Amino acid sequence: MAKAPPHPLSLLFSPLLSPLLSLGALLLGALLGLYAAGPALGAGPVREVAVRARPLPLNPRDPGAGRVGRLGFLGALELRSDDRRFGGLSGMLFDDRCQRLLAVADSGSWIVLEPVEEDGRLVDVRRGWIAPILDMAGAPPASKAAADAEEVARTANGDVFVSYEQRHRLERFRGLSPCDPETLARPPVARHVLAETGSWPANGGAEAVAALGDGLLLLSEAAADGEGRRQGLHWSPEAPVGRFSRPVPKGYQPTAMDLFDDGDGRSHLLVLHRHASLLGGLSAVVDETVFAGDPAEAPEGRVVARLGPPLTVDNMEALAVRRQAGRVFLYLASDDNFNPLQRTVLLKFELLPEGS
Repeated sequence: MAKAPPHPLSLLFSPLLSPLLSLGALLLGALLGLYAAGPALGAGPVREVAVRARPLPLNPRDPGAGRVGRLGFLGALELRSDDRRFGGLSGMLFDDRCQRLLAVADSGSWIVLEPVEEDGRLVDVRRGWIAPILDMAGAPPASKAAADAEEVARTANGDVFVSYEQRHRLERFRGLSPCDPETLARPPVARHVLAETGSWPANGGAEAVAALGDGLLLLSEAAADGEGRRQGLHWSPEAPVGRFSRPVPKGYQPTAMDLFDDGDGRSHLLVLHRHASLLGGLSAVVDETVFAGDPAEAPEGRVVARLGPPLTVDNMEALAVRRQAGRVFLYLASDDNFNPLQRTVLLKFELLPEGS
């Protein structure tokens, strides 16, 4: 398929553009993408889609740069598709069985990506699929408010959960896997509305969710306690809801998280945070919290890496952890707001040991 010509406005938006215009793009995207034209809501059958991938450096000003903080750079791609539903990536997970990423878009779509990697480096995307995230009645989303999926997590028993903003809820899917895209046509088997999220802002719900055993950790994007720490919940179908709070880097909002066990009885919680400002433009911070047992007693997280201009960064909203041969890898993805001034960017890093 012939490569689509760049949008005229996209010529103004490059990794070297001023931080002021970067922030303007984010704000304009919210207006243009979501309100003026409206993103294409999830609809239709499960469908394979062509995804074009353009390699990007970590730092356009220093193409040889290979590290930021404790993250070793293993490739970045700008992704495009002619399917109007492609974009808005807000959460994702990695499936080891088929080496695919399962993402949710905040317009109510599942998106599956099959990365191509050479010597561990992300170089392309081989295949992609898209499908609507069905509701309890088996219907695709009818409105943006109903479609606003922000995160996806898979618990130890194999259930896949999607968290939503606007109408705060968790929806549970069973037997759903990116390894078999036809399973994306399954409706959820349960819906969970947590009373504890009732006071969370409509656009500040559980953007960051991670599986802990058969339960979930949920972190609000905007709801804070009296000390400015973000409110969190430890939820399990068979236990009372636990509460905790977590500090975030100043000026940042948590947008995604994932968790892995180190084999020594400790859990490592990685949280992605996003920031936008007139002076600094778009940036992101990844931090790590190591704890054992009750997440409410977890210590404050330590910053793993800060990504900001001139590094390849956009409106970062998705994070997925992959473990392989004793190493830990992270995939980060951005939400383009269905705006031609922004990009869907997929990056791969290795989480390096402290002190390395």
